[in-house]
Amino acid sequence: MSVALPKPKLITDNEVVLSRDDWDRIVEVLEERMVATELAEDADDIAAVAAAREEDAAFAARIEGERGMPVEVTVPIEVIEAKLDGAHPIKAWRECRDWTQLDLAARSGVSRDLIAQLETRRKKGGIETLSRIARALGVPIEGLIEDKEI
Repeated sequence: MSVALPKPKLITDNEVVLSRDDWDRIVEVLEERMVATELAEDADDIAAVAAAREEDAAFAARIEGERGMPVEVTVPIEVIEAKLDGAHPIKAWRECRDWTQLDLAARSGVSRDLIAQLETRRKKGGIETLSRIARALGVPIEGLIEDKEI
C-alpha cells in the first residue's frame, strides 16, 4: 500500500508542521500496518502451535502403537514446577497423578522401597524398572530421566 506524502505547512531545522487531517491519515495508515503485522505474527504463531500439536499427536500415536496404551506427551505445569523445585521426575509425575508411592508400586510392579530410592536419587534405576514406571504413569520413559543423566 503506498501513501501519498502530505505537503507540510511549515518546515524548520527541527520541526515539520502538518495539517491535522494529514496527521490523522498518517496515524491511520501506520495503525493499519501495525495491526496487519500483528495479525500476520499471530497467524505464524497459530500455525507453529498447530504443527507442534500434530507432531505431538504423531509421537503419541507412535508410542501408543509400541506400548499398546496411550501415553501423555505434553508435560503438565505441575510436573515442570516440581522438577524446577528439585523433585525427581518420577516423584513429579506421581504427585501430578495424586498417587502415593504405594499406588505407583501397585500399578507398576516396582517395589515401594525402590521407588523411594529412585525419587531420593539413592538409586538410578535400570531400563526395565523405568519402563515399568513410565508405563504405569502413562508417560514416555524419557520423561523420567533427569536431564543431567542424558
